[in-house]
Amino acid sequence: MTHTTPDSWTRANRHWKDRFWAWGARRMVRPMLSLPTPWVVHRAVFEAAGRARFKAQGVEIKALPADLGPGLSLSPPHPQRRIVWVHGGGFTVGSPRCYAAPLSQLAVLANAKIYAPKYRLAPEHPFPAGVDDVLHFADRAWDADAHLGSLSLMGDSAGGGLALVVLAHWLAQNRRPHRVALASPATWLDPDRAVPPAKDLLFPLSILRRIGRDYGAGADPNDPRLSPRFADFANPPPTLIHCALGEYLEEDTDLIAARLADCGGDVTVEKAPKAPHVWHFMGASSPLAMDALGRMADFAKADP
Repeated sequence: MTHTTPDSWTRANRHWKDRFWAWGARRMVRPMLSLPTPWVVHRAVFEAAGRARFKAQGVEIKALPADLGPGLSLSPPHPQRRIVWVHGGGFTVGSPRCYAAPLSQLAVLANAKIYAPKYRLAPEHPFPAGVDDVLHFADRAWDADAHLGSLSLMGDSAGGGLALVVLAHWLAQNRRPHRVALASPATWLDPDRAVPPAKDLLFPLSILRRIGRDYGAGADPNDPRLSPRFADFANPPPTLIHCALGEYLEEDTDLIAARLADCGGDVTVEKAPKAPHVWHFMGASSPLAMDALGRMADFAKADP
């Protein structure tokens, strides 16, 4: 297992746009997330922010086939591989549609057809509704467009945790994806856990505990489908994990990296200082995001 900070991610090499987004996360978004705002309001804001991003030209975006369930596919003209991306949003907000911009950029960078499933959200649909939806999708997605080549599994934040549940599910069926790439995965959903001090630019601790309560809904936090840090991963594929240095979910990254390594996986962890949680979401409006998406794309394109 290796831990690195790419040179292009260091603060000294940071573009002014990335400094601006970090400032906005800390000074504007974080205070808003500290308020007891209804989830429906958070959803509307998150959707609007996501849909305002620039999409890559030439990428076909359409609904997933009915047999795969709700969600989107994003494809460049001549894809040579496949990627499943499970979107984040704290299990309470988000959709494939609001992730279409960064995923369209990833589709071009990786020359891959991307499948982004839609799953039910808490608190209306607490655990295990989202897990059930994603696993239902996973059982059908493995063979989808198999002629396109290798299949990699990716996800961010809450979706990173759900992607890890999919990984454990696939490995138990002797289905080993080509690569796994995650951005700040949520891997331990215990609202009462002790959390190390953090300098999170985006999240106040209060909203993370609220997510844990509303999504977990009293379920056993040691259930591996809720907290995949406790899952079994038989012969996991090479895995790349990104997180922001000092964010609250940095511990989740370290825990799952250690777990995958203990299961025999080759794990690389890359941490960005002075970056907001899942900066990848900024897509083409952030050089740091495009660099991170490019590193995920290169990882997916690597030989077995």
